[in-house]
Amino acid sequence: MLVSLLTASSFVLGALASPAKRDSVTAVVNLSNNTGAINHLASGTLYGVPDKADQIPDSFYKNMGWNYLRAGGAQVAAPGRGWIWGINEYRNRFASALSNYRTARKYGAPFIFLIHDLWGADGTQNSTAPYPGDNGNWNFWDQYLNQVISDMNANGMVSGVIIDIWNEPDLSFFWGRSQTQYLQMWGRTYYKLRSAFGTSVQLSGPASAGEPLTSNSWWTNYASFIASNKSVPDQYAWHMEGGGGDLVSAYGGLVSILRTYGLPNKPININEYATFPEQVPSGSAWWISQLERINAHGLRGNWLSGSKLRDLLASLLSKPNAATNSYNPTGTGYFPNGDYQVYKYYNLNMTGHRVGSTPSTDLKLDVYGTVGDKVRLLVGVRLATGTWQLQVNRLSAVGLPTSGNLNIHTWGFSPGSDVHYTEVDGPKDLGTVGHAYSGDTVTFPIFQTDTSTAYAFEFNVG
Repeated sequence: MLVSLLTASSFVLGALASPAKRDSVTAVVNLSNNTGAINHLASGTLYGVPDKADQIPDSFYKNMGWNYLRAGGAQVAAPGRGWIWGINEYRNRFASALSNYRTARKYGAPFIFLIHDLWGADGTQNSTAPYPGDNGNWNFWDQYLNQVISDMNANGMVSGVIIDIWNEPDLSFFWGRSQTQYLQMWGRTYYKLRSAFGTSVQLSGPASAGEPLTSNSWWTNYASFIASNKSVPDQYAWHMEGGGGDLVSAYGGLVSILRTYGLPNKPININEYATFPEQVPSGSAWWISQLERINAHGLRGNWLSGSKLRDLLASLLSKPNAATNSYNPTGTGYFPNGDYQVYKYYNLNMTGHRVGSTPSTDLKLDVYGTVGDKVRLLVGVRLATGTWQLQVNRLSAVGLPTSGNLNIHTWGFSPGSDVHYTEVDGPKDLGTVGHAYSGDTVTFPIFQTDTSTAYAFEFNVG
């Protein structure tokens, strides 16, 4: 059942710890604000899965709670470059997508099908590559969709599928035509897929590089079109990979746009998040906090290329020679890096229910909190050094006295010497420190001396 825009906005406001004015360096957690069940919303990946089934051992998927995959055969080399290069090149690329789909379903993960990659517009296409609807001719695109629909049905590739109609159509890198031609393509494709699958296959979009801000004319044009064309996706999707912005602001922009054009609220999927430099423990903890706050699924962006794009779980794993010219796409011997340990902790340790939090007003420090057998707080600073403060309010909500001394256990999550390729087998136990507190609140400093370490703080409930 869909919730109203007012209710959706209220969720985000409710997920904030406190509206009170505060300094720019303090993040706040409110233990009395139960924001709902735990679903590990940030544990998906863009690609990262080998074409060979079971190449990555089960434990790496299960321990991190891997729960979403987005793929479509991108950068499979010739003879696998996609539809625009011929039927055999299409079939080889489809085989990659089908294998990834089956891996996703093995772990119960939905599969976002990137049909633009299967077409051949994966960023490696040449300057003369065709796009759907060129010169007003839709025959080639219609033939392609007929083939995709037929192959999906023939291979049982329907359950759990979400189709992204096109990826980052606001960038010429992926869509080298006008927005008008894109919108025509969107409307035609939406209704063709709905006719073929009904609602058994969900549709997602626009998967834009830009955020849904009211100042973004690309987004307002898109919203106006899908309102008049009645081609509203089942998920609103966009990407957060520009190195700036935050999800509360982006979500607020979406709500405003939906209200302006009379569009319904739908689930949100940030199906690419984080820059490559942000894919370190501190950055991942920051993004986890952001996604959990607005109740959006998120898939880690993937900044690798070639066969590595379809390996290493979007830079969460490594293996022998992965960082060298001797990299073997079908090689095994996988091991986790420091960033993986953040997602493992997020999945296995952060149990119970979520609680509301607010980032520091400079948007550098953020925190995700849960209450279960213990209070657990995962903290990350977004690529900065300095000193911030973490304030935890309403300790009495978890059975603690309103004043006293609180013993807090700290874990540090740091990468190795090569942040993406060095093995790290767990967080570092940084010990327990007692903190005197009063007024039902404890506040303590976060000393961020590098741009990569995340922290987890734990204390017992009463």
